[in-house]
Amino acid sequence: MPRALIFVLLPLVLALTVPQIQAAEESSDSNRVLIKTWLTTASQKEARQVAVNEMITLHIDLATLTWFTAGTRIGKITDPGLMTSQRSLKAVNYTEQRQGTTWSHQSWEIPVFVTQSGQYVIQPIPVTVEVSLSPGRNKEAILMTPELRFSASLPSPALTGQRPWFAASEASLEQTWQQSADTLHAGDSITRQITLKAESTLSALLPNPSQPLFDDAYQTYVSPSDLQDSYNRGMYSASRTEQETYVLQGGGEIHFPAIEVQWWDSQKQQLNTLTLEGKTFTVKHTLQSWLKYYAPWLIAALALIALVLIALKAAKHYFSGHPLPSRYLLWRAARHQDWPQCRQLIYQRLYEKTQLSTLADFSQDEKWVADSKRLMSTQIDSRLVQSMWRQITRREKEESQYQVLQPLRQLARRYPPP
Repeated sequence: MPRALIFVLLPLVLALTVPQIQAAEESSDSNRVLIKTWLTTASQKEARQVAVNEMITLHIDLATLTWFTAGTRIGKITDPGLMTSQRSLKAVNYTEQRQGTTWSHQSWEIPVFVTQSGQYVIQPIPVTVEVSLSPGRNKEAILMTPELRFSASLPSPALTGQRPWFAASEASLEQTWQQSADTLHAGDSITRQITLKAESTLSALLPNPSQPLFDDAYQTYVSPSDLQDSYNRGMYSASRTEQETYVLQGGGEIHFPAIEVQWWDSQKQQLNTLTLEGKTFTVKHTLQSWLKYYAPWLIAALALIALVLIALKAAKHYFSGHPLPSRYLLWRAARHQDWPQCRQLIYQRLYEKTQLSTLADFSQDEKWVADSKRLMSTQIDSRLVQSMWRQITRREKEESQYQVLQPLRQLARRYPPP
């Protein structure tokens, strides 16, 4: 915004017993006070369009042909939507030569921030000054700054508000890890401290870089945020430190994710991302944590073993009064290479299922005939016995299916479709 200049004549109306002619003699150019105000940002010398969260500097420059005799008092900025930091303002004093005349200056810089897009107005601010009229005689006056207008908007379309971000001229993100023991066990703790530092901003505008993590593998304890603001040689610096302590509840691998924070570089006018790497820790179990961690599996295993024992006991009781299954008897005989018993069981199976008494009557297939000869020779083995048993059983199933479908086929032949 164009710099505004106001020239104020300080009338020498003093509540002193001084002759009026003396006062008139001191009413000259030496009584003038010049005030200039303007707005700047890190990238603009005269700011009219600024970015949300960017630091805007309100400059107030006072000048007199004599000198300032007391501390200057600047009124508070109370306009809606504006954030300022006027707690530790310091003036810069200097002199300037203009056309052979020496001017004494006081320069003030007030940081201003806006957190939302829109049109803003800085209303006139009272500035109280006291200047020297002559040795031993001073005069106090109240000057008003002119009205200043500017507009603010999001600096990048990528900043949607869903992810935290901030604006600064410089920024850094650091982290430190601390372990309660070199070798971690359940019950030990891990502390993660994250520090976000930035220039040309306030700590209140810095987002929390660490979102607290909650997991069954650890308990999370969050320390209060540590916000720091400082001012050094015209530069505002801010930092935000977050610390979280994780008390480990069990063994295994625990991974803490990486952290990303977006920030708008108000000096280079570009969007950047600060990144912290994640980290994985290996935690060993204690006996108590191991039992707690595997308790569901241990309970399930014990329940399964109990069911198996009950089933075996029930089967033993049942088969004490009933014959054992033929398939089990075949398996036991083959396991002990009791081949005569295996041959007997196969012939029994053949007769029970097909009413046949010889293997040759079962099938004329070449493979079946060859297997029948091997069954009666010394080349018999467990695989052959199991194969012939399955073929007899399969024949039975095929015949049962044929018997079920046969009446349907007869009906289909008797009543063909039209």
